Amino acid sequence: MLTLYGIHPVLEALKKRPRAVKSIHLARQGSDESLTQVRELAQKHGIGLRAVTQQELIQLTGSSQHQGIAAQAEPFPLSDIDDVIMRARRKNERCFFLVLDCVQDPQNTGSLIRSAVCCGAQAVIFPKDRAAGLTPAVAKASAGAIEHISLCRVVNIAQTLDTLRSSDIWVAGTVPEAGQSIYGFDFKRDLALVIGAEGPGMRRLVREKCDALLSIPMPGGFESLNASIAGAVVMFEALRQTQSTKFDA
Repeated sequence: MLTLYGIHPVLEALKKRPRAVKSIHLARQGSDESLTQVRELAQKHGIGLRAVTQQELIQLTGSSQHQGIAAQAEPFPLSDIDDVIMRARRKNERCFFLVLDCVQDPQNTGSLIRSAVCCGAQAVIFPKDRAAGLTPAVAKASAGAIEHISLCRVVNIAQTLDTLRSSDIWVAGTVPEAGQSIYGFDFKRDLALVIGAEGPGMRRLVREKCDALLSIPMPGGFESLNASIAGAVVMFEALRQTQSTKFDA
């Protein structure tokens, strides 16, 4: 069982998979819109609400960032990447996936998932080992966005990139020293964007599987960006290109 905490993770779980939520623990009062929605959805789906103290929530969640609410829920469902590809193509949608190569900081992972959802990505692909995993802290950092995207856990990232390429999906990785700027790359294609781990970046074998290596121009003279910020910059450039007609209008 997973202990979600924070108003947005709990609320989005209630919206997307209410049958997976088993109980809700509240240490806050009031009638703000989000809390009212939580109470209404809990009542609608027959989910028990239990009043607890702030200290009890800290003990339950292991965090002081609980915002006065937590929920016991089933783990996040996982998706098969082949199913995600087939679903996108049945809908005649451009495949756009975020690949996390051993990103280990829950804050970075959650923020990247949030940006991926905002930019219309269909899936986040991440390795079984040496990664943050689908933890309550990741869900909190994603502000509940984790409930709105397919989550694909794989054994080997490099082999998964081969699978994507065999399905005619381009693989682009981000490295500070790449000669090609993100602003000169055509994102209007089926694409998997790889973000490397904090510090070391993409592993050598993963880098070798990329069809293109891209950099973010930084005239300010600093060498690199935080992984979650770099990923957001690239994903929003991809969104800008694919939605340029709407933006220009």
